[in-house]
Amino acid sequence: MNEKVLIIDDDAHLRDNLSDSLELEGFECYQASNAKSGIESAKKVKPDVVIMDIQLPDSSGFQICQQLRKHSPNFVLIMMTGRFLSSEEKTQGFNLGADEYITKPFDIQELSVRIRQLLSRRAG
Repeated sequence: MNEKVLIIDDDAHLRDNLSDSLELEGFECYQASNAKSGIESAKKVKPDVVIMDIQLPDSSGFQICQQLRKHSPNFVLIMMTGRFLSSEEKTQGFNLGADEYITKPFDIQELSVRIRQLLSRRAG
């Protein structure tokens, strides 16, 4: 069974590219363009992995992080950011349940490897 990946980002181009690439790697991808639809999708889809932009138009990634973790403590959560994060911000994210951070632009192969590593640790 393929692992399900939910991509939450307001950049449709990035979502499509990420989705296409990860599907080639064998993941089943779902997309959401904002926090509200992302949380709804997560409840329905019950993803194994959520890849989420920290800065969404309707909410901060940190708030969504908390809400998603309430519904499911077990998925892998990867936060994407387009800017440098302070160690305080990263610590806040990790404390709220983020498993990993990636800075845009990033290499899709590298992301795929990281996802597999995080999933295998979780399954371990």
